[in-house]
Amino acid sequence: MMMSEAERQYYLGRAGIHLWYARAPLPGAAPSPEFQFPVADSDDAPEPESDLTVTRSSMPPMPRTGSGGAGKDRLAGIQALMATPEPEPDKTAEPAVTGTVEPPAADMDEPSPEQILPAPDASIDLDPKARIEARLGFWVSEHLVLVSSVSEDASERLQDTLAENILASLGESGVKESHHIRWPVFGNPRVPGNSDDDFRHILRSVSKEFGSRKLLLLGVLKGDVPSGRSEWLASTLGAPAVDFPRSLAELAAVPTYKRELWQQLKFAFGV
Repeated sequence: MMMSEAERQYYLGRAGIHLWYARAPLPGAAPSPEFQFPVADSDDAPEPESDLTVTRSSMPPMPRTGSGGAGKDRLAGIQALMATPEPEPDKTAEPAVTGTVEPPAADMDEPSPEQILPAPDASIDLDPKARIEARLGFWVSEHLVLVSSVSEDASERLQDTLAENILASLGESGVKESHHIRWPVFGNPRVPGNSDDDFRHILRSVSKEFGSRKLLLLGVLKGDVPSGRSEWLASTLGAPAVDFPRSLAELAAVPTYKRELWQQLKFAFGV
């Protein structure tokens, strides 16, 4: 729909957009088109509202059509759409409360934390540190079994190579088999087969395959067993020939630990 410049300024003014025109040509600016502002009849132009600063010259004139009242009806419809009626008061609103509100009595007893929080279920283990969490690696050679805690922060290939080198330094020809065990299998302690007794049963079944091989432990369940770690390991994996407190990842990071381990290996195996 084509409209005159006056109509365009009128609608932009109703939307809160006010145009600015230079009074004189700006240096280097392209020439602007000559806008013709026709003079509107006083009875056809809409009355400006008090909250909008719209001049009489910016109001659009009534379009001259065949029917005299068509332009007025169109302009009146636009003004009715743009008008914002006052919201009617809510008749269902609650009446205002008069007077002062008295504070609660100071001697009222507050509920204790025991009354607010429910009593814990005795069948649920609330201390996650009491459960055993471990990732163990087993390297089985001809006469020895090396068991170490496996770290996820170190390279798995690096830990495998170090375990093979330790067994080779004790005269073993190579690793026949190796496997890893991650415990617990599920994060939910209520899942059947996920308790510490189940972990003990798994280690016992694995140790049956060791036969008469000597056991070398490196950082196995250090601080993970609540109490009686030595007795717990002896009842599951068997009595170790060497029980070193550092894992393969710690041996790879600190050369001093390697020398300490070598001293224990020489004393235990006479190498």
